[in-house]
Amino acid sequence: MACVINDRSRGPERELAVLLRTGPFERALRAAIAARGLSLERLHVRLAERGAHVSLASLSNWQRGRSRPERSHSLAAVRELESILGLPADSLVALLGPRRPRGRWLAHDPLAIRQQLRDLVEALDDDELPTVLAVVRALRASDRK
Repeated sequence: MACVINDRSRGPERELAVLLRTGPFERALRAAIAARGLSLERLHVRLAERGAHVSLASLSNWQRGRSRPERSHSLAAVRELESILGLPADSLVALLGPRRPRGRWLAHDPLAIRQQLRDLVEALDDDELPTVLAVVRALRASDRK
C-alpha cells in the first residue's frame, strides 16, 4: 500500500522531468511551480530578494504561454527561477529556443505569420482549442458578409 502512495506522490515529479526535456517552456514552468507548491506571489518575492525584478503579470504570462522571456533581464530571472524551484541550471532557458523575430516587416512575411500561428496554437491547452476555433469561424463568417 505504501508503494502506491509513493508512486502517486512521484507523479508530478515524473511529469516535470519529462516536461523539462520536451517542453514547452510554459508547461514546464507551470509543472515546476506546482511541484514545489509555491504561489506566483511567493516566487515574485523570492525573485525580488535575489535582485531579479519581474512583474507578477510577466510571471503569470510566462506560465500561461501568453509571452516568453527573451530580454537579458528576463532570462536572468528565469535562471533565478530555476534555482528557486530546484531545477537543473538552464533547464527552463533551454526550452525557450532562439529569440523570435520582431518588427514591422513581420506583418508582410507569410512564413513568419504561419510560425506565429503555430506558436500560438502550441501554447494553448487542449481545452482552449474549441473556443479558439469558434472565434476563428466567427471571424471568417463576418469577413464573408
